[in-house]
Amino acid sequence: MDSVDSKVFEHGDVHLRVDHGIFELFRRNRIIGSYRTPLRWVKVRAEARKGGLTRLHFGNVEQLDEPIYAGTTSSRHMLATVEIPTGDEPLYRAFFTELAHLSDRPIAS
Repeated sequence: MDSVDSKVFEHGDVHLRVDHGIFELFRRNRIIGSYRTPLRWVKVRAEARKGGLTRLHFGNVEQLDEPIYAGTTSSRHMLATVEIPTGDEPLYRAFFTELAHLSDRPIAS
């Protein structure tokens, strides 16, 4: 990832950015908050919810060979959550697939 200066993904109220190997998440909402960690440590777990929503839970991996992006049934030990329309989930998955390739990380199918 060092060869890539920065990558940005913006969709709705979510801004994702990687700059010099550091991943950052910003959300525009009433609660000010962000999530920042080395790209090698980030994990995102997608949780399908009722009502056409998906929650993306962000946290840090326990093992460096964990997939960067996967499905989940638990949001325990996660540091930030973003709720998105389920129809938008493939856009996020595509961004994290690209980050997985750039950082030599796996992505779960």
